[in-house]
Amino acid sequence: MDSITVPIKPRRQQSGLACEECRSRKLKCDMGEPQCGTCYNLGVTCITNPLRRPRGPRKGHVKTLKSRIATLERQLYGTTEILPGTPTSRGENGGCKSSDEEQLTGKCLSDAAGEHVIEITPNGGADYTEYLMGTQPMDLSGWASTIPLDFQGDLDKQMNTYPCSSTSSSPSPLIAAPKSTSNLVLETSFLFPDLTSHPMQPMSLPPLATQPPVQLTPLECADLDDMFFERAYLFAPIINQQRYYARAAVESRTSEPFSCLQYAMRMLAASMGSQFKAILPMLYTHTSGTLDAWDRNMPDEAIPIEIVQAQLLLALYGILKDDPRKGWASAGRCFHLVHRAKLDQIDNPSTRRSCRLSEVEVEERRRTFWTAYALDRYANLVHELPLTLNDQMILTRLPATETAFRRQGAIMTEFLASAMSQKTNQPLSPYAKSMVIVTILARCLAHRNQCNVERITDPTSQEYLARHCALDKILTQEIETILTSVSADLEPCNPTRLYIEMLAEAAILVLFTALSSISEGADELYRGYQKRACTAAERIHSQVQSLSQLGIFKVHPFTPIALFICAEFTRSCKTLNPNAVEQYKDISSSLRYLASANSLAGMLHMELQQNAGNGVDVRG
Repeated sequence: MDSITVPIKPRRQQSGLACEECRSRKLKCDMGEPQCGTCYNLGVTCITNPLRRPRGPRKGHVKTLKSRIATLERQLYGTTEILPGTPTSRGENGGCKSSDEEQLTGKCLSDAAGEHVIEITPNGGADYTEYLMGTQPMDLSGWASTIPLDFQGDLDKQMNTYPCSSTSSSPSPLIAAPKSTSNLVLETSFLFPDLTSHPMQPMSLPPLATQPPVQLTPLECADLDDMFFERAYLFAPIINQQRYYARAAVESRTSEPFSCLQYAMRMLAASMGSQFKAILPMLYTHTSGTLDAWDRNMPDEAIPIEIVQAQLLLALYGILKDDPRKGWASAGRCFHLVHRAKLDQIDNPSTRRSCRLSEVEVEERRRTFWTAYALDRYANLVHELPLTLNDQMILTRLPATETAFRRQGAIMTEFLASAMSQKTNQPLSPYAKSMVIVTILARCLAHRNQCNVERITDPTSQEYLARHCALDKILTQEIETILTSVSADLEPCNPTRLYIEMLAEAAILVLFTALSSISEGADELYRGYQKRACTAAERIHSQVQSLSQLGIFKVHPFTPIALFICAEFTRSCKTLNPNAVEQYKDISSSLRYLASANSLAGMLHMELQQNAGNGVDVRG
């Protein structure tokens, strides 16, 4: 009998291990040496980790989780037995179970889970939250991560399974009754009551009861909290560190708004490192779902400041770490909450007298407003979106110095209008100075847009000249005073100092580009400002060299906005500046470098590349 030769199927996977960059991007690695093709094209170091964790959960975890679900289900079912009008439970054989049998079954399930059974109320009260938060924490770092950082599509599918998701038309049950316990299926209305039929009273809705909490060990929570104050506090200094830790020891499980804020803080902190990538999607899902629940059921007269802060951090995460366009949409919800909470009227004399908050609580509210205010200006600078917060109607003082904020002491600061007019010589904190510069930059952009409109509607109008001179006077004064004081207070390579200086120089560039759309009669003014704009571009180019001396997580995350403005100037004004080509290449490379840890920088770099072939030189 002739032997039959069976063709050998080629291996589906190549021999060897894929590098970490290809694994994180879910790409097929060619396993080239010393650098694979993907890492070579991206310009990153090719790292292969030979010590991989085994796939799947740890041994015994699935069985333990099933036992806990059965225990929770039994406790919920047992609570319905005592409600009036509830039918008697029946077993699989159709007979009624006695209370002794129920107690015996519950005891067996409890023993199987190895946990002490906590009585759970049907309305998802504190006992329910305590049960979920008190379970044995799962070591998520030991699980294989199957969720990439770019989880947009998968995350939308996951969020549809939660009742708090706006895309979900009807809530689905979180758990199903196992056959070994009962044939009855838990009703979704029992786990998730109709919140629309009962308006939520202040602090009465437990969002955590409808969002499964992310299990973190105390050490992981402490690590994420420290990362927030080390990396995220630079651009979101809205929380007093000492007060936060004091509250965390008491209010983590009793105050739902504070717990929501903690999730938002840890979500943003997890995105600013590499060791918490596995739990980042879960933190985002929980935070966004909880905020959705609060947004649907929160009365106007009782908006916890923690919810506003959590929404602000969620918007910052979306802009800087996920999808900037989706983040700007989330920022719009934050601006709405700022208006509802009247954070722009904190120091209004008519309301300040009746305020019973401590000084540190008031300062936290001020800083929350000003961070949202800056975000509103960033959206205007990047996408030219209309401003939501009017700078001429603000009755909230500028942020206090960091020293006063840490000491939780009282200090009287200036209003924005007084600081810009320089009616007093009171020193401002670097954070307050950045608010002044951002305001001037936004006004320069509004002036440029108005010049474009006047060129079409009223070409003979001379109103632009008065606006230009007024803005130039304010900008010149601020550069002399603010930048001088910043240089004295901060190190030369301090990220905040570089950020403020770049914004000030970018304002000069925006003010110059406004002159390109005016009538030809202003040639003398145009030529005079041209030299000043070229000098500003050279300064930004020199400051770009200092960014390489900082860690990628130390650079202020909104620095790419100033880089983009300067790159657009050097691209469109090549005939005006002999060094424009070199400056454009260096600034573009800096944006590409920051894009690995900053989604906003990546978006601006991509837009810069798209505009490179369509540049039109400014008249020279």
